Amino acid sequence: MARVGIIGTGWGARVQVPAFREAGLDVIAIAGHNSERTRKIAGEFDVEPFDDWRTLVASNVDLVTIVTPPSEHLQMASSALDAGKHVLCEKPTALNASEAEQLLATARKHREQIALIDHELRFLPSFRAARERIGDLGGIRYAEVRYASPGRGDRTRAWNWWSDANQGGGIWGAVGSHFVDALRFLGMEIEAVQATLRTIIDERPFENGSRRVTSDDFADVALRLANGAIASMTFSAVASGPDEPTTLTIHGEEGAMRLAGEDLLTAMRGEPFTAATKGSRSDRRGNSAGGAFGTGTYFLGRALKSAIDDGDRDALANAATFDDGLAQQRVLDAARESNAQGGGWVNLSFRAAGAT
Repeated sequence: MARVGIIGTGWGARVQVPAFREAGLDVIAIAGHNSERTRKIAGEFDVEPFDDWRTLVASNVDLVTIVTPPSEHLQMASSALDAGKHVLCEKPTALNASEAEQLLATARKHREQIALIDHELRFLPSFRAARERIGDLGGIRYAEVRYASPGRGDRTRAWNWWSDANQGGGIWGAVGSHFVDALRFLGMEIEAVQATLRTIIDERPFENGSRRVTSDDFADVALRLANGAIASMTFSAVASGPDEPTTLTIHGEEGAMRLAGEDLLTAMRGEPFTAATKGSRSDRRGNSAGGAFGTGTYFLGRALKSAIDDGDRDALANAATFDDGLAQQRVLDAARESNAQGGGWVNLSFRAAGAT
């Protein structure tokens, strides 16, 4: 049974440990920055605690999953690959495309090892069905993504790394990366980006005072797709209303499809949306109105088990590789460049997957 070590005591402990265990993986170790917290969580989940992530990497784990701020991904993922471990790296890939390129170069030196970005939505049955059926829509006209969460809308919520652009914090990287990847997974390459990124709550409590927030908590982004179509994306972590279901809707010449949670809805021309697939485990940890990330993590875990334990690398055919991570990172960077320049279009130039 594949032995898993997790670096990170937040999402990694709360969601990956139970989901991966349900999938049949053996989670045996966890590392974190705060020794007391790490040992407490390790006791709750019956895993070995590590105060230093380097010691975890050097241990007898087969797969290292990195669930830390993007500013730490380059060093951690590179070290784990060089140590002969399989790697699952949290999104966004890194701080910028330059770091993502370095990660990709390291992964290519270790082609016998698994090196993936944690875009777990790709493993949802609804996303796989959408990929199979998107051709039914005919030529794509436009796509829409809407994410509205009050998760960081409370001004008394304390400052942490998510509030710091230098650590890779912000809604555009945290959630925008998922849906940039989703469009690409569904066959929609991106040629240009136009973005407005904003910090609506610009100060948060920190220790005995307050600290300035430098990351974005609102993003309004337009993407020009390779066929000339447009994607419009809005992300908010400071909504005043309820936590609304996130939707990705794609309109084509012959019909439309909508992904929401674990469901895929389709509507051929002029017809109402009807369920094409329907999820059945919405109560998993990590699932919310924002997306079925917990269920996706479970299905990703099953694929990792098949690949590592059974030698079936085809089980990971839907996974986001480090090539995909670089492509995604270029879009994130272009949006930040567009915003810095006042919201103009920034063109992209992607290398084909596997190109040098």
